[in-house]
Amino acid sequence: MQNVVVDKVLVTVGRKPNSAALAPTGVALDERGFVKVNDRCETNMRGVYAIGDVCNSGEMLAHVASFQGEMVAEIIAGHKRAYDPVAVPAIVFTEPEIVSVGLSPEEAKAAGHPVITGKFPLGANGRALTQEAEKSAGFIRVCAREDDHRILGIQGVGTHISELVGEWTLALEMGALLEDIAGTIHAHPTMTEMTHEGVLATLGHAIHSA
Repeated sequence: MQNVVVDKVLVTVGRKPNSAALAPTGVALDERGFVKVNDRCETNMRGVYAIGDVCNSGEMLAHVASFQGEMVAEIIAGHKRAYDPVAVPAIVFTEPEIVSVGLSPEEAKAAGHPVITGKFPLGANGRALTQEAEKSAGFIRVCAREDDHRILGIQGVGTHISELVGEWTLALEMGALLEDIAGTIHAHPTMTEMTHEGVLATLGHAIHSA
């Protein structure tokens, strides 16, 4: 058991789709009321698509709905598309921010991956210091396969940390190795250097430390 002293507790009870009006239309719903779709966001009715929170195709996130909307527009225009992302970034916009893309070390181990991790603190990054982001005691954590160094996931906690998630998601989509990020020049002084340092830490030779 662990006791934590906090000022406030946020309790979330989840969401449910507002799909009751669809019942008479013949659009198929699952047992929870979400619209059933395939990987093209097609429903059981020809020419009818569903995207975003109302369907059972993915995470309830605004950027997922936007991506699916663009995809469906291209499908209707005759292009071949399917919703099959390698990773979807998730962000909690609190202070400090909490960001995750891909697998956590625990999830990776549960999936049978041989795991190595590296961690880098905001307090060792110059740009974070100028923005007082280090006061959140945040960090970047990189999770990769030990055998081939393929990046499986990256998590972070801290002020402004959500601005780094684009590179993290791209790394997973491209199947990047730790060496791919380690060999990429990151501009100084920027917070993106923390991604570079986190990868170096995973490889066992981070340059800076707190």
